Amino acid sequence: MKIRKTLLLFLSGLAVSAAVDASAQSVGGTVRSAGGEALIGASVYWADTSVGVACNADGSYSIHRVKGYDRLVAAYVGYENDTLTVAQGVDRADFTLADNTQIESVVVEGQTGNYIKRDGILKGETISFAGLCKMACCNLAESFENSASVTVGYSDAISGARQIKMLGLTGTYTQMLDENRPVMRGLSAPYALNYTPGMWLNSIQVSKGVASVTAGHEAITGQVNMEHRKPTDEERLFLNLYFDSELRPEINLSSALPLNKDKSLSTVILLHGSMDTRSHDDNGDGFRDLPETDQINVANKWLWQTPGGTQLRWGWKYVSENRLGGEMDYRKSLYESMTESLAVYGSHMANRGANAYFKAGIPVGAGVYDEATDSELRSNIAFVADYNYFSEDAYFGLNDYDAHDSAWWLNLMYAHYFSVRSSLIVGASAQVSRADESIFNRLLLGGEGEGREFGASLSHNAMRNVEPGVYAEYTYSVPDKFSLVLGMRGDWMGARNADHGVDTEYGAPAMHYDPAQRFVVTPRSHLRWNITPSTVVRASAGLGYRRASIVTDNVWMLATSRAVSVDLDDDIETALTAGGSITQYIPLGGYSDATLSVDYFRTQLFNTVLADQEFASRDIVVYNNARRSFSDTYQVDFQWTPLRGFDVFATFRYTNSRVTLDREDGPVTVERALTSRYKTLLNLQYATPYRRWVFDVTAQYNGPMRLPSLDGDLSNARLSPSYPMFYAQVSHKIRNLEIYVGCENIAGYMQHDPIIAADAPFSPEFNSSSVWGPLMGRKFYVGLRFNIY
Repeated sequence: MKIRKTLLLFLSGLAVSAAVDASAQSVGGTVRSAGGEALIGASVYWADTSVGVACNADGSYSIHRVKGYDRLVAAYVGYENDTLTVAQGVDRADFTLADNTQIESVVVEGQTGNYIKRDGILKGETISFAGLCKMACCNLAESFENSASVTVGYSDAISGARQIKMLGLTGTYTQMLDENRPVMRGLSAPYALNYTPGMWLNSIQVSKGVASVTAGHEAITGQVNMEHRKPTDEERLFLNLYFDSELRPEINLSSALPLNKDKSLSTVILLHGSMDTRSHDDNGDGFRDLPETDQINVANKWLWQTPGGTQLRWGWKYVSENRLGGEMDYRKSLYESMTESLAVYGSHMANRGANAYFKAGIPVGAGVYDEATDSELRSNIAFVADYNYFSEDAYFGLNDYDAHDSAWWLNLMYAHYFSVRSSLIVGASAQVSRADESIFNRLLLGGEGEGREFGASLSHNAMRNVEPGVYAEYTYSVPDKFSLVLGMRGDWMGARNADHGVDTEYGAPAMHYDPAQRFVVTPRSHLRWNITPSTVVRASAGLGYRRASIVTDNVWMLATSRAVSVDLDDDIETALTAGGSITQYIPLGGYSDATLSVDYFRTQLFNTVLADQEFASRDIVVYNNARRSFSDTYQVDFQWTPLRGFDVFATFRYTNSRVTLDREDGPVTVERALTSRYKTLLNLQYATPYRRWVFDVTAQYNGPMRLPSLDGDLSNARLSPSYPMFYAQVSHKIRNLEIYVGCENIAGYMQHDPIIAADAPFSPEFNSSSVWGPLMGRKFYVGLRFNIY
């Protein structure tokens, strides 16, 4: 309670300060006919948004700027529309409209939430800020409910750790980027989806298949890039308040400020605070459905730019989070009682993270003029340095986990334009990291009371990793017709582990292994071909590599009472991903053309690190194999705006994911556990002019998953049930204030047995990893968004 009061007082003070200091940034002017007549009631709006105003009786107008948009449109019935580019610092734009009696109506465009990018060599799905506002979107993990490309679930029913899945594989094969910087690697990966508040973001870009070699060799199934609020945003203050029926309050605040007259130096401050005020046990198993969590998150970004195009960007971020899970009666003060008398099962995680980065971009040499965009393409040198630190002090019942890691990522690149159609990027990068993990694994072997027998192991893993690499990427592009990208990189994946495994007299195994070292080559290619102006074909193929991390990749292991043994001789996973898409733009009538897209991707894994809990009834065995393992994914997307303000988005995804498990009587190929076979989704949104009212509904139907055979008998495969999910939200804007109310999981569907042997949490049968459905029931929420320009 003290933390919450302090946080709210601090954020409120900052909000008041920002509001007092804010000066409204707006553009004004007039709209007149060619003869000088004032066009009363003419519409003036920012292109690609629904932010607009109507002219006064003298033809004058005043409109607030919108972050990221600089094209201002004036429209009037019977006249040609006119568009002006209004640069930063310009506060006046006058329009003169030409007569055109053939024009019968003026339409103000709406903002689509989720859409498939028409340009770009990769088929990309963009979730705009309007899309992030479709639902509560408290954090990144909750921002993909309107996407079938990305599925988000829980790793277990104790920790609350979230994980995404793309192309039928877990998020460890997906590269996460923060404005093109690799993030969410190392120890923070299981929890990092919760550490990016949704209201901090301007947009999210999702691409499937292998990505550019400039960001590394790890993007195997896809890439997710987050674009945060910028120092150059025109919002001097943005405030988001949220409260739901689970009694969870949340506050988000951002303030973008220019710090000098020419706005060459600017900064944005981002703040977040949230906490659970009570625990919930809707399924009645005696355990918290999700851990009680409190989080404080602070970030600060800076930009310095010169008229010549040089840019320096730097910033930092800090997050502090605590999670309390386990049985409803458990409190931190009961830790000794739990470990000594096994009176109650509990878990606690204290996570702390810090990040800092520096980016520099410097134009060099003569530019190449691009007539199509009326702009100059200049060769440039870019440098990025990123540092990340994360620590976790946690326990899950009798399993203790204490770890911290630090990592540097450095990238230097040079981009050269031979012509408008031809360019080359060359560069060098390095990743240097150190991770220290201590795992104390205690097991109840049998007996009761003072006669209980325990097995235990203490493992200390000290991983040192150095990965230098070089790369080159060539691009040939004919605008609106054809693009080809050929990339190649080479990396030395060097690592060593100074670990110490200590086995007790009871012989419980320690978790330690020797990491592999080798030089890897990563070829990748991308192609985009506009067969016709309305038909686009894309294809990509390439290799990918990643170094597995036993605990962070499988944090669910700590939330079981099983013994973990490691038999690992190669921790570098290798995979080939190839696929493509065809996108057709169809003139169905209505407000805009419809978009139909079909894609297929296959990921073939050549070396896989598995945490196999189906090997035996009381053990988890970690090993690697090069046997048959693949994932095929098919997806169809449809998007259409049949009426002004009415958007339809529908998608269907089918996945066939298989893995080969080692067994004493020979390898067995099975369906990958806890991977849904299909998912279908329909989203409908209607917005009144200027988005004063927005109504949004989403329906999902999630297909079955193969449940793990925890008794070790793979012949007795069971499937989870298919289930629906429904969401709805209504928002209303009153000038600078937007109020929204909504409901998630309207049908109240939830998994009632996520924890096996919940009545015997210290027995070998206890397991919380078989999560296939929602852990919480129906949730209502209300919130507001307020901004000052």
